[in-house]
Amino acid sequence: MTTYSGGSPVNAQELARSWAYTEGFPRESAVLTRARQAAERLDASPVTPSVASLLTVLAAATGAEHAVEVGCGAGVSTVALLTGLRRGAALTAIDIDSTRCQATRSLLTGAGLGSTHRVRVITGDAAQVLPRLSANSYDLAFIDAGADVAEQLVYDVLALLEPGGLLLLHDPLAAGAVANPTARDAVSVSLRTVLTEVAACTDDVHVSLLHAGAGLFLVYKK
Repeated sequence: MTTYSGGSPVNAQELARSWAYTEGFPRESAVLTRARQAAERLDASPVTPSVASLLTVLAAATGAEHAVEVGCGAGVSTVALLTGLRRGAALTAIDIDSTRCQATRSLLTGAGLGSTHRVRVITGDAAQVLPRLSANSYDLAFIDAGADVAEQLVYDVLALLEPGGLLLLHDPLAAGAVANPTARDAVSVSLRTVLTEVAACTDDVHVSLLHAGAGLFLVYKK
């Protein structure tokens, strides 16, 4: 099947080749490599290299001082964010899995990132942890906690962001299901709903939907 990009026809093979090149382009650090190895051992699904590098760039570009991560896994996205955050910035990372949280803590300690940044890794259900955080106090947020809980988490996290803050939702298309109009399962419907509803709030946000890695939904809070 032929798709179109910028007015030029692009076939599926060319798209696959471009995707592979994009994912192979980042040169990841030894710390990220160790994080990916830990993720494999713990059966965690980390962000791809293209998404990790984008997280680093966005963390640096925003100049964020207070960031929150929902779903740190084994620390791949955590390291990517900290690499971009300025020295001394604060990151609160949350995951429901205690083993993965401990892996993230060990990784950050070994890499010295815990001394260059203010990091706290919280084991718990984000739906219960987020309401305890201060509203309008964060300027960067990353959500990678599963499509089944994404809708509620997006609204919870938006409440934490101060004006000028940026929210990043990973895998907003649920591996392509959201883009399939015939997919009517609960997860696909829920994600379509949150994407549509948030995008419609044009007085409050700017949004962008990207297909890097598993995809990212970017929401800038005005």
